[in-house]
Amino acid sequence: MDILMRYVFKHRATGIIETKVFSISQLEEQQAKNLTPCFDETEYELIARNLCADEEKDVFAGDLIKVPNFRGDYVASVKFGEFEEDNSGGEYIPSKCVGFYAEALHPNVTDEFGLRIIYECYVQRSLNDLDSYQRIGNIYQNPELLKTEGE
Repeated sequence: MDILMRYVFKHRATGIIETKVFSISQLEEQQAKNLTPCFDETEYELIARNLCADEEKDVFAGDLIKVPNFRGDYVASVKFGEFEEDNSGGEYIPSKCVGFYAEALHPNVTDEFGLRIIYECYVQRSLNDLDSYQRIGNIYQNPELLKTEGE
């Protein structure tokens, strides 16, 4: 299995965001500038480089996902790094983990009864612990998804 990387570029003249995905083996075989004109620093600005979190669902760090939850679906950002996970509901001390995780964008949103849609212990969750999720965009091309309703 080859590791996939997503590169996000911004065209300097137009501001258009372009994404390109390459495997590590592709990047090792030839110079990056031969893979795409986006590596030309005079024309494009590299704004992000993200690891692939889920090849089957084409999900990378920096993507936004919709996570089903029994109190209501919520939007989370996929991240890679250190996070605390506690699926005990406060019964135990959270565990320090490293890897891909989903962090709820708006963890304090409530339902029609004033109850939080997301339990505090679910604000940061390993992607492996999620039963399902759907990619809805990324933070570079869909910044409007970062806003809450009413903003």
